[in-house]
Amino acid sequence: MAALKLEEIMKSFGSVDVIKGVDLDVADGELVVFVGPSGCGKSTLLRIVAGLEDATSGTIRIDGEACNDKAPKERGIAMVFQSYALYPHKTVYQNMAFSLKLSRLPKKDIDERIHEAARILQMEHLLQRRPHQLSGGQRQRVAIGRAIVRHPKVFLFDEPLSNLDAALRVSMRREIARLHADLGSTMIYVTHDQVEAMTLADRIVVLDGGEVKQVGTPMELYHQPANIFVAGFIGSPRMNFVGGHVDAVADGHLSVETREFGRLTVEMTGSAAASVGDRITVGVRPEDCRIGDAGEFPMTIRLVERLGDETVLEVAGASGEVLVVKVPPTRDFRPGESVGLGPRAEALHVFDASGRALARAKAPAD
Repeated sequence: MAALKLEEIMKSFGSVDVIKGVDLDVADGELVVFVGPSGCGKSTLLRIVAGLEDATSGTIRIDGEACNDKAPKERGIAMVFQSYALYPHKTVYQNMAFSLKLSRLPKKDIDERIHEAARILQMEHLLQRRPHQLSGGQRQRVAIGRAIVRHPKVFLFDEPLSNLDAALRVSMRREIARLHADLGSTMIYVTHDQVEAMTLADRIVVLDGGEVKQVGTPMELYHQPANIFVAGFIGSPRMNFVGGHVDAVADGHLSVETREFGRLTVEMTGSAAASVGDRITVGVRPEDCRIGDAGEFPMTIRLVERLGDETVLEVAGASGEVLVVKVPPTRDFRPGESVGLGPRAEALHVFDASGRALARAKAPAD
């Protein structure tokens, strides 16, 4: 196990900057997830940590030691890729043993490491099978086992569940969470799936355009996004956004005027500053909208999705703005029905024209 530190990491391909000055500290034993849309730089950043890509500038430190000039095999890392990359002609045992043999580890030690990894991953009965005899989930376990036997300082996972079906993804996600709890190892996990990020991470690093938009625990990012990008990316269904302007500023509170909800008053965030007339965006999560009879803020239901434990409604206001609302499944809503919609004031987020948070919802008490 080891701590990892990235200092001003930059990566350019010709004139294109893909990583733009990333600073990050990963604590010993922490599971950190890099998340963001396709092309945001998360896999490139992981490959820089692994030594598969060279940083244009900046320093990578593992256990305090700079390792920019070290080859991948000298960094004490093990990487699990999106593709399983197993040798088809070798058994599971032989696939897991291959890198250890190259390191000239004694046969007895190799055998002990493989059986220990197989026990942890509950695949002792698979050791003599070949890859074509395994399911997708079993092949991914072998790829993870191949990393475990190396006893790395840092585990790196590059979208390891992308090739699995939905049910198997959930199962393997739980396996990785259990593995982290059992081993207590430092892990960096890359995904574009924010559900994976929320359920696995000790902390999440949200990336966009090669820049870190926010770092925090899953619940910090969910309840207190620092900007409109994080607010829209974290959460499913995504946060609703409504345009408006600042109507008044007084005593640390904002009064904002919106087309859909009229005038709303919210408490400002920290050192945020705003002036009367400034354009703003109000954000409210689908579960933080109240539904009642058509009244102060009338909406028309356009779509109803019944999911069993909850119902998701798509509603439209007089201006044509479309919002998504989560409601209990106890009432039978119908498309075309008129309802009243109101946001919970304590759950509102307000962002300025640049996307920076001016006001954030209060996180629920523990």
